[in-house]
Amino acid sequence: MNDKARGKAFERMLSEMKPLFWDTRIDALDMNRNAPYIISRLLNMGGMRGYIWVVDLFSEQQIVDAVSRRRDMKPVVRSFMARKFHIPRERLPLSRDWR
Repeated sequence: MNDKARGKAFERMLSEMKPLFWDTRIDALDMNRNAPYIISRLLNMGGMRGYIWVVDLFSEQQIVDAVSRRRDMKPVVRSFMARKFHIPRERLPLSRDWR
């Protein structure tokens, strides 16, 4: 996907998933600069559609970086993504308490 198509897809994703970003100025989100935050939010609260957007919009490296650094991912999401992308357990940060 070229950059222009990727940008349009990102805009479609933001309009579709807007409720997930209730605490953020949508117009201020940058697909590359805010990738870890966006990936985490989509995976944690976007269900299967959020997962599909993540896989379609972001590179494997961006996903691995987000999973390896964000502490706000649900344990089940982090575990699934770590298995899918072969991320060693030692590289995963401790999750915040998800009760």
